[in-house]
Amino acid sequence: MKEQAEQSEEEKLTQEKISLAKKLGIWESFNPIDGYETKKEFKRIEEIDKRLAEIING
Repeated sequence: MKEQAEQSEEEKLTQEKISLAKKLGIWESFNPIDGYETKKEFKRIEEIDKRLAEIING
């Protein structure tokens, strides 16, 4: 059961990351908004990446 819960967290985080990246213009084609690296959405993407690494690597 724990593995299933982690997978749903992984899916949720991946979807959130994609949504944020699209908002910043850095998903699919790279056409970023000005100053995207300083936006709170970009910081959240970094947090999501760290958590996804924890989930995947255990």
